[in-house]
Amino acid sequence: MIKNIILPYNKTISENSDPFIIAEIGSNHNGSIEIAKLLIDQAVDAGVSAVKFQVKEIELAFTKEQLDKPYNGKNSFGNTYREHKQALEFSSDDLKTVFEYCKSKEIICFATPFDTISLEKLELLDNPIYKISSFHVTDLDLIKAICKTGKPIIMSTGMSTVEEIDKAFELITSYEIPLVVLHCVSSYPTEISDINLSVISSLKERYNCLVGYSGHEKGIVICTQSIAYGASVIERHFTLDRTMKGTDHVMSVEPSGMSLIVKRSKYLKKAHGNPSIVVADCELTTRLKNRGY
Repeated sequence: MIKNIILPYNKTISENSDPFIIAEIGSNHNGSIEIAKLLIDQAVDAGVSAVKFQVKEIELAFTKEQLDKPYNGKNSFGNTYREHKQALEFSSDDLKTVFEYCKSKEIICFATPFDTISLEKLELLDNPIYKISSFHVTDLDLIKAICKTGKPIIMSTGMSTVEEIDKAFELITSYEIPLVVLHCVSSYPTEISDINLSVISSLKERYNCLVGYSGHEKGIVICTQSIAYGASVIERHFTLDRTMKGTDHVMSVEPSGMSLIVKRSKYLKKAHGNPSIVVADCELTTRLKNRGY
């Protein structure tokens, strides 16, 4: 079932191509177009394959009870959770500006829609590939609407049972859409002992599709190691500075770290090779010298 995914700017997601590295900007722009542009610039400089945002209708994404709650912590952008979330959400015009800026930089820009209204906004921007977040693995109505666009899909699997992933997988594959399934642990930040990279191999074996890793841990070692388990995609939250105000910055990677992820994942990919047990061409001279044949 594995299907390669061809994307703009000569980017490919496949088992044989360089790892597809996603800088998840999410809401780390803090509601500022200028910060978003700086993040895009730094992502381009780091050599990532794509940048990603999140798009949501606040009143649909959260319950009224959640939105009405006071929210006055050090990372708050408003007095209530509603005000906080509204301050971080881009308008349709803002999104258009971001997508056009990415186009001028020749970098792939895509997003996670949290609802069908947001999906419609992204379709108007010709969003090239869709991300289904871990939160929405069980939202089969939203998944079905995304499938109807005919665009490739990347789906995270955090906090989901095998049965829940199976249902989403069966729905997506019924539309014969290219799919990448990401191992993910929905804990922010994730403790090293909870990451369980071995699941990546299990996902690949169970679903016979492209697989990857979406990490929320601190540091860059774990996500690059995912390549050794067969990951074709790495997604990491991206920030200008981990000390910035906002809930996601602390578990994000700064530009220097993202640059290392790109370089090291490519390095590990070259070493990954294939599982066949053979005499390598580079060994033939040594073999002849030491064995005589």
